[in-house]
Amino acid sequence: MKIVIYLMTLVVALQASEAGAQALWGGAVYGMDVAQVQATVPQARVPDNPDELAGGESEGLRVEGVELAGHRFQASYFFAGGALVQVDLVQEAPRAGRADLQVFRDVAAALEVQHGAPAGSTQRDEPFERRRVHWQVADTQVALLLFQIGDASLVKVIYQVQPPDAPPPVQLRSGG
Repeated sequence: MKIVIYLMTLVVALQASEAGAQALWGGAVYGMDVAQVQATVPQARVPDNPDELAGGESEGLRVEGVELAGHRFQASYFFAGGALVQVDLVQEAPRAGRADLQVFRDVAAALEVQHGAPAGSTQRDEPFERRRVHWQVADTQVALLLFQIGDASLVKVIYQVQPPDAPPPVQLRSGG
């Protein structure tokens, strides 16, 4: 009888850990190590010149030419302490003819079909154009961003998990 109770407890614990897995993007799950992500995303490669986020998280894997809403993006997998913490999809889009805005709108529409209505959005034009639309999908935050960078714009989708004890995100104000 003790063995049956032990096995039932083990099954329940395993199901709870699977349910608690926080999916990011493309099958990658928060907390995976580089080898686990590479097994899940076999086309991912270690970048020659990895990027680093402001918090010190480093890009451990990259996939070029990912298609999202008919547009090509670069997927970057960021790790902290050997564990996956964030996935970014990035495209530099030309501002000429507002191709950047079309990419942003196409991706926003695709994400809305996938995740439902956004949790919120913002748009600011000073001192430079920036737009943000975000979704909360279980424990995963999905944010679509558009930033003006000179004659181009950066269109970026960020998949991340905010730990339950993390402070709310800081919003910086421009001097305008």
